[in-house]
Amino acid sequence: MNQDNDKIINAENLNIDATLEKLSSELRPDETLILDVGNNYFEQTDTIYDTLVMRGYDVKKSFKNGRNQILVTKKQRSQ
Repeated sequence: MNQDNDKIINAENLNIDATLEKLSSELRPDETLILDVGNNYFEQTDTIYDTLVMRGYDVKKSFKNGRNQILVTKKQRSQ
């Protein structure tokens, strides 16, 4: 993960559909987006993670500074 290409979105107050829309409009190939989900009260980390995997994103869960995060990278399409 290249820190120069990382963006962080606070996804704690966004609903899942808004989070996915924001992600798809902002994420470029080979760029990593960090979704800061926070405390995960409603299991939204798992729901967002599963949805992103199903849509073909490269996704990893992380826990940093007491907060749940999802690291998302858009896969390069092979030619």
